[in-house]
Amino acid sequence: MTDADRTDKAEERENMYIMMFTLQSLQNYGLSVKKTVERSLDYLWEWYQESGEERYLLLAKQHMQAYVNMGFALNEQNQTIRDIISILDQTIADFYPKDSLPGKRVKLTKAQIRSMIGRWRPSRENPMTIGELVEDIIKKVKEHQTGRYIYRYCRSDCTSGEDAEIYELVVGREESYFYDVRKFRFYTFMEETKK
Repeated sequence: MTDADRTDKAEERENMYIMMFTLQSLQNYGLSVKKTVERSLDYLWEWYQESGEERYLLLAKQHMQAYVNMGFALNEQNQTIRDIISILDQTIADFYPKDSLPGKRVKLTKAQIRSMIGRWRPSRENPMTIGELVEDIIKKVKEHQTGRYIYRYCRSDCTSGEDAEIYELVVGREESYFYDVRKFRFYTFMEETKK
């Protein structure tokens, strides 16, 4: 791999993180990540068809990759997604992260939720135990308690802020996800199948 290739790869990865950060910030305004990505893809596909400009396809591909990297699943039934994937000569599986990109789908179980969170001890600033934290997350997601919830843990003194581990739970009408701010890692929740 040449230096130019490495630079291109680094730039591509940086652009991906920027896209993911942008998508993550939608919830601050009460906007659905899923709807926004799907509508963006519709527009990009339409503009590509009108102009033939391949950069619209590349941007659509980047949107889809960022969405998957955040832990979301591409909707295989969506015609625009199928059209874009087809013209790119790719499959849905091609979008699954092959390296350590941030994004994972987890089941809404105590063990899976616990695995998302690092070391946690109750403190004066946050008296919640790890068990209570896990239960709180599960309850809010299962009961669709729409909102943005911040969980903060400090290993030592919270006044410095440097050691703070911040987690964000976003529960929306259409999607919910957990975001480890410090590690820039996203977790989406797999739906439970009814028996």
